[in-house]
Amino acid sequence: MEKEEFDFERFKEEAMKGLYKGKKMGGTDGVFAPMLKHLLESMLEGELDHHLQENKASGESNRKNGKTKKTVRSLQSGHFE
Repeated sequence: MEKEEFDFERFKEEAMKGLYKGKKMGGTDGVFAPMLKHLLESMLEGELDHHLQENKASGESNRKNGKTKKTVRSLQSGHFE
């Protein structure tokens, strides 16, 4: 699966439009949600890569199994992605 690049200029333009229209900043449907999603996914991927490199350097066998889209359910909102 190819990692999608984050288009900051497009995000900035759409965030500004959303803010001018009165859209909220936070939350799963807020203007900052796409950037936060990208940031968290990048951090988790980096952490996993680092962990796997450490295991490989110490002689342990470990690997990624692949990536799939997951839906997280919460008690408050029913669910969000």
